[in-house]
Amino acid sequence: MSSSDIETIRETLLLLRVQTRDEGAFQELVTHYERRLLYYIHRILGNGADRSDVLQEIWIRVFLKIHTVRVPSAFRVWLYKIAHDVAVSHLRKVRRWEAVSLRNEDAVEVPESSDWNELKLLEHAEQVHAALSYLSIAHREVLTLRFLEELELSEIAEVIGCSVGTVKSRLHYAKSEMRKLLEGDAHD
Repeated sequence: MSSSDIETIRETLLLLRVQTRDEGAFQELVTHYERRLLYYIHRILGNGADRSDVLQEIWIRVFLKIHTVRVPSAFRVWLYKIAHDVAVSHLRKVRRWEAVSLRNEDAVEVPESSDWNELKLLEHAEQVHAALSYLSIAHREVLTLRFLEELELSEIAEVIGCSVGTVKSRLHYAKSEMRKLLEGDAHD
């Protein structure tokens, strides 16, 4: 049994305990996901936003609706969908962000790019995290979900409420922009 299988079983048992309103289990869940969610919402909201309020709203919604999760393996996607919805709602309220629609970007059929080695990103994690702040919200979000949360394209599409084609398009353009930013740093 791999460590991934063990983690999946642990998370399933934890979810089942939370659904029985085990307070200790809910605290474990919060502890397990809090840093990852903070990073994710930071990538959507940017600097200066009150991420702690957004995070609190996410956990309130999770607590109130966790009984609706029927398939434990879908929990992570369900959690990030809530985080996405709360963060985008916060942006709309605070910034009156009506001109930007994160859900209506046109899907463009884009071939997979094999010339850009994502493993290079691991070698330059600090520059990658800094470069993320220069990308659009939509591009930061898909990169974060794909490479840091390791969600599948279909799961990302479900989280952000768009088609898989749109996710592919956003990933393509996000990786292209990231490449330009990182190559620009290398030449400075």
